Amino acid sequence: MDIGPAETAPELAVRMSEAGAPLMEETLRGLAAGTIVARPQNHAEASIAPILNKEDGRIDWNRSAQQIYNRMRGFAPWPGAYTTFRGQTCHLWGEPVSEAESLPPEVPAGQSPTAAHVAPGTLFKAKGNWFVSCGNATVLRLQSVKLEGRKQVSASEFANGARLKPGEAFGSA
Repeated sequence: MDIGPAETAPELAVRMSEAGAPLMEETLRGLAAGTIVARPQNHAEASIAPILNKEDGRIDWNRSAQQIYNRMRGFAPWPGAYTTFRGQTCHLWGEPVSEAESLPPEVPAGQSPTAAHVAPGTLFKAKGNWFVSCGNATVLRLQSVKLEGRKQVSASEFANGARLKPGEAFGSA
């Protein structure tokens, strides 16, 4: 089963259950009728998924924007993708920016306007949106933020409420 490019873990789980239910019914009928014979799996070819823990959701801004985005999708709803901002834990939602999309960021004086020269985790504003510099000179468009103990808000609402300034970074105290 292919995973859609923007599909989250809960969305995939729904599709898998919808596809799996008829297969399970068919298999159980076949076992009851004796038309299907159980056979053990080949343990040499089996793979084991690791158990997720909360720390798995911590965003490493040195990863590429696509890798971070994939973790956001895969770790929904738990443990979620999170980082810190001004000492508070916050969950983030966003999407990678394509290489073709030109971003002239509004960054503080003295900093280069390219992601290649902005430290990973650094926030900047361009074209009315907020972005985060990621590893491999990639950029994540910030869509929404949920600070601990607060409701989820859009990136703009977060920036306004936090009086966010270009050049501030996630993952810093």
